[in-house]
Amino acid sequence: MKMKRMRFPVWIAAIALLLALALQTAQPVNAGTTPTGSLEVVSYTVLKNGAPFTGSIYIGDVVTIQVSILDTRITSGSPVPSATLNTASFTIPGQGNITVLNPPGVSVGTGGCTYTLQFAGMTYTGTPNAFACNISYTGISPPVPMENISIVLNQLVQYVPPDPQPPAPGPDPRPTDFVLKDARFGTGIVYAGETFVLSVVILATNGTYPVENVSVTFNPPEQLTFADGSSVVYVGTMRPNTSTTVSVALLASANIQEGSYPVSISVSGINQQTGQQAGGGQMTVSIPVLQPERFEIFNAALPTDLTAGVDDGLGFSTVTLVNKGRGTVGNVTIDIVGDGLRTDVGIQYLGNVAGGEQKTADFILYADVPGLIDGYVVVSYENVRGEQKTLERPFTVNVSEAWFEDPGFDDPGFVQPEVPVATGPPAWVWIIIIAACAVVAATLLVRRHKKKKAAAEAALDEIDDDD
Repeated sequence: MKMKRMRFPVWIAAIALLLALALQTAQPVNAGTTPTGSLEVVSYTVLKNGAPFTGSIYIGDVVTIQVSILDTRITSGSPVPSATLNTASFTIPGQGNITVLNPPGVSVGTGGCTYTLQFAGMTYTGTPNAFACNISYTGISPPVPMENISIVLNQLVQYVPPDPQPPAPGPDPRPTDFVLKDARFGTGIVYAGETFVLSVVILATNGTYPVENVSVTFNPPEQLTFADGSSVVYVGTMRPNTSTTVSVALLASANIQEGSYPVSISVSGINQQTGQQAGGGQMTVSIPVLQPERFEIFNAALPTDLTAGVDDGLGFSTVTLVNKGRGTVGNVTIDIVGDGLRTDVGIQYLGNVAGGEQKTADFILYADVPGLIDGYVVVSYENVRGEQKTLERPFTVNVSEAWFEDPGFDDPGFVQPEVPVATGPPAWVWIIIIAACAVVAATLLVRRHKKKKAAAEAALDEIDDDD
């Protein structure tokens, strides 16, 4: 059986062709190349007065926020990020206050694009407690869509406007005053020439309204100077029943005299509602300053060789102490410590040694046993705080045995053996005899020489007569 062939009208085929072309035209030009990934907030930092800040932020406070970004959609090219503020919580002076921190600037790698945006000098408006911005890019192809980021900042204290209705009759609003407490500095003692940090806690009392323009003034004596050059620390606004810590770095002069030095501290501020000056906030802190201890053994001239049990004249010793500090050390004693060592005076008491003064101790050192002996010069003293201190200087001395020793000296029953008496004339007699013999021999030689000379002259005269 033959099947009947179906035929479609030409106009239906034309419509299908036009529909296919329309669908093809509707596809994006860069279809299949849209970047994948996301824009993420890695971390953020809130700064106040140029330093990281974790305290509460109230309406009117000025802060800077730095936000670290990771955008995994961008793995190549040279993107230039741009951000605009998109929140009612903050106002910013201008677009120029939004910058990319450099260094490190923008870094692009296989893991994505990283950079840090800084929003400087923003003023908190009081509500809400979130920070938001829009981020877009230029300089990359294909482009990526603009993204919005939002960060909830728990530091932001939302402002609650006062009730527009007149308050119910009752007691007058309480002013908020200040209390200064818990002043601390270093370890409790400051040494001359040392930089130390003085910190004080400011407490706003249980008042009705916050205090604005709070500042703390430090007034030290001229012997204590500011290491950073600032005597006033600005705090800003403080709410009732809140506290904050304020610190300054001070330097004690190297030439300062030991003693206690007062530092006056005062706090000022204006009550937000009444415009009156806040009260209280006065304190004086006494800073005890000491000169550093520089008491030392300046020189120790000690023998290196001795003879056991005898005074061989080598034991003279001298030790010089010097106080290079400005404080006085007291009850100074000097002693020699070592097995088998002793001195002719024992422990010497030298009294007090003032700053810049030196004292010398002389003594004779003896050794009782032979051998190589290790000893110590031990100096004890009290510092200006009454603490007992010691100084030590080690030395070594080689002790020899005595070259002469009488074995019977310590034995009362010892009998000295008799020495045999020599016989014959004494030695001086022999000396005289030998001298006399020498004189006789010399005389005989002279006479013999004269005889030979006379005979020679006589023979010479006979020869002359024969001639």
